[in-house]
Order: sequence, then C-alpha cells, then structure tokens
Amino acid sequence: MIKLGFLDRFKKEKKPEPTPDEINNHEELSFEEKNLKNTAINDKNRYNRASAVNSITNQYILLDISKKAKDRAIRLLAISKVEDENLLKDAAKYCQFYDVRSFAYEKLGENNKSISEIVINQKKNKKTDEIFQKITNPQTLGEIAIKATDKRYRNEALNKIENTEVLTNLILNAKDKNIRKKALKKTKIQDQTTLKEIALNDKDNEIKLMATEQIKNENILANIIINQDNAKIRNKALLKISNKNILKDILLKSPKSDVRLDIIKILDEQELLKQIALNDKDKIVRTEAVKKIKNQNTLYQIAKKDPDRFVRQTAVNQITHENKLLNIILNDDDNFVKKHALNNPHLKDEKLFTQIAIKTKHEDIAKEAFKHIKSENHFIDILHNANLTSIKKHTLSHINNIDILIEIIKQNKDLEFSLKALNKITDEKTLLNIYKLTNNEDIKVHAVSKIKTQKILFNIINNDNSWRVRESAVKNISNKKVLKDISINDKNEYVRNVAKNRI
Repeated sequence: MIKLGFLDRFKKEKKPEPTPDEINNHEELSFEEKNLKNTAINDKNRYNRASAVNSITNQYILLDISKKAKDRAIRLLAISKVEDENLLKDAAKYCQFYDVRSFAYEKLGENNKSISEIVINQKKNKKTDEIFQKITNPQTLGEIAIKATDKRYRNEALNKIENTEVLTNLILNAKDKNIRKKALKKTKIQDQTTLKEIALNDKDNEIKLMATEQIKNENILANIIINQDNAKIRNKALLKISNKNILKDILLKSPKSDVRLDIIKILDEQELLKQIALNDKDKIVRTEAVKKIKNQNTLYQIAKKDPDRFVRQTAVNQITHENKLLNIILNDDDNFVKKHALNNPHLKDEKLFTQIAIKTKHEDIAKEAFKHIKSENHFIDILHNANLTSIKKHTLSHINNIDILIEIIKQNKDLEFSLKALNKITDEKTLLNIYKLTNNEDIKVHAVSKIKTQKILFNIINNDNSWRVRESAVKNISNKKVLKDISINDKNEYVRNVAKNRI
C-alpha cells in the first residue's frame, strides 16, 4: 500500500483505512462516499457542501477535504470531525491552510501552537493582540518571531523571550536581520562553535561582527580571519588574538593581504619574515616584511632579485654593509634602486664613492656620487680613470691643483676642456709657461688674454707670429705710446686697428 507523509504512525493489526491519495481509486471507497467527497469540495452551494461533510464518516476523506477545500467553513467543518490523533497531527503539520492547522493543534490540546498559527498568519489587529498576549511558551514565541507575517508581532514575540536556546535559534534561523540582531544583543552565547557559525555564515556583516566580538576561542577567531571576506570583521578578530603561533599560522594561510600585513607588524620572527619577504605574492606585504629583516645576506638577496623595484629599494635602505651597497650601485639595472643605494646613510667611505664615479656607466649615478666626495685627490683619480668622458670633464670644477690643470692643458684631448682648465689659472708665470709650451693657437690666445704685465705683453707683441695672439696681447696694453706704435707698425691691419681703437 502507498504510505502518507506520516508514514508508519498509523500501523495497526487490522487492515488500515485507505490514505487520502488512495481514496479516489480505492476499491473500498463506495460510490456514495465518492459523491459525498466531490460534493463537499466542488458543489457550488455551501449548504450542499456542508451537508455532504456532515454525512461523511471516513476520517481520511475528512482529512483530505480539510486540506483541499477552498471554502474556509467547509475546511474547518471537515477537520472538526477528525478525531484520529495521527490524522490531526498530519493536518497540523502538512495542511497548506493555517486555519486548519490552528484547529488541528487546538484539538490536539496544543493551544500555544494553535494560537501561534493565527498570530503568524494575520496582520496586527486588536482581536489577534488579545490572543497573542496569552502566549508564554518561549518555543512558540520563537516560532512567531521567525515566521510572523507582520513584523510587529515578530518584534513583540522577541521582546517576550528570555530563553537563551530559543534566542540562539532565532539568531541562526530568522530571515529578518533585525530579529537576528536584536536576539544577539539580548543574549550572551557561550557556545563558541555557534558563534563561529554566525560569524561566518550570517548574511549581515553587522551581526557577524557582533558574534565575533563575543568569541574568545583564538583558534575559531583564526578560522574567521582566514575565511571571512569583510575586512572590518577580520580586523576585529585579529585584535582579539595574542597567541603568536596562531598569528603565524594565519600569516601563512590567509589569502587576504591586509591580514598578512597587519600580522607582520606584530611578529618579529626573522625566519618567518624572510619566508614572507621572499615568497609572498603581494609586494606591499613583502615590503613590510623587508622593513623588519636584519640579516644582511637576506636583504641583499631581495635587493638583487625581487621583481618589484619598490621592494628592492626598501631592502637597499635596510642594508648596512658598504660593499653590498657598492655592488648594487655598480651592477643593478634599475637606476631608481641604484640611487637609493647611493644615498644609503651607511655608505660613507669616499673611496667607494670614487670607485662608483670611475666604474659606473651612468652619468647621473656618477654625478650623484660626486655629492659625497670632498677630497681633490679623489676627483683627480676620477679624472684619470673614469669610464665616462663626460664625468672626467665634470671633475674640473672640483680640481684646483695647478700641475693637474697644466697636465689637462698640455694633453689637450678636448680643446673646450683644456680652455676651462686654463680659465682656472691666474698665476702669470704659469700662464706664460703654458703660452711658451703649447702649440695650440687657441690656448696661446686664451693664456695671453689673462696676462696683465706690460713687459711680457710687449715681448709677445714684438715676437709672436700669430696676429690673434698679438691682438689678445694688445687688448691688455695700457700704454698709449706703445699702442700708437703698434697701430702704425704691426704687420696685421686688424691688430693695428685694435691698437688704434684703444688709444
């Protein structure tokens, strides 16, 4: 035989009556019973429908009518005639109509549930209010707080509940977030697993946060941090954890970079920091770990190999070994990182800055190194040995040694550079010596232009074959008699005119 939803509850020694699903086709259903059921459900005349119900004695047919009849009066009349306790329980549990469920509960003696069916399914009104005030059972109030159509009844039911178990059930099962929130405020849940479920699974972040605030178990808090998407909730949980082993476990497992970042600020274990600095996927997390690392080899490794320039720069800033900094400056491909190494306060030795200026292939790096060099000897070393010609020239403003300046002029590898070196010499004896030693007319002209001694100038004018050199000397002659003689006797017209114009 086919069984109802209430299953084995109706097993008896004698053969049971047919279930409602069987009634239409069951051979034991008489023609008269078929007609009575059809009339009770479908006849257009209420009197006829009620008369048919009154004539039916089969309990299963009456149960079926109470579940299917659209006429409320007919449904209630049918259920009022059902006396079988199991059938009444079936109606109370499965009937789609709350009035039938309420009537069934009343007949079963479960008055609280009978009343709750009315409160749950009606809008707030005076008559229902009177019924509601009679309810004291916390489980019934809990059901109303969850199921009531009217939110005012949900809230009033909640206000009457003090039972922790019922309040906990509301927090876990009520669809109304305000009910869940108020229930959580009203009770202190001790069970940490329940709080965990709320903190992880409730749909409202404020409720999750409230549950998290009540959790004391640090392992559960760790689980929330690892699995919770809301940053505010994660931060609240993190603040409640003091066990460093648990924090370490979170650091290694959490997919959230902000969590890992916060934990790094708390922990100081060097091996752990190294692991994060070398392997974490987030560059900001790696950067924060690097800031706390003390091992110079680890910092050097990060400075050389990290894919992010800002992480490398942070590692460079932490390095205290000068030779490691020198190696980065000379070999790293990123000038941004190089400059941070160059300006690291632990790099102090001028000899190292001199090496940088000599060996680097980047002019801006060499010029930056110049800022840290004071010794003229170091600049002379750079002048002689630098890879970059432009950097050799750049040393001139830092060199005043006469012998070196003369050397530059004598070598005359670059006329502009030689003239700049000559421009730094003011001693006339030296200038005259340069004039005599060089074969370059431009250098002779420039050297003579800086001589003021008249006797030396007279001698140059009388003996030098270059009209440009003689012109340069004439420009510094102050004796008008000499100028007049030059204006008449110099073999170059231009020189004569220069002398004439100075008379």
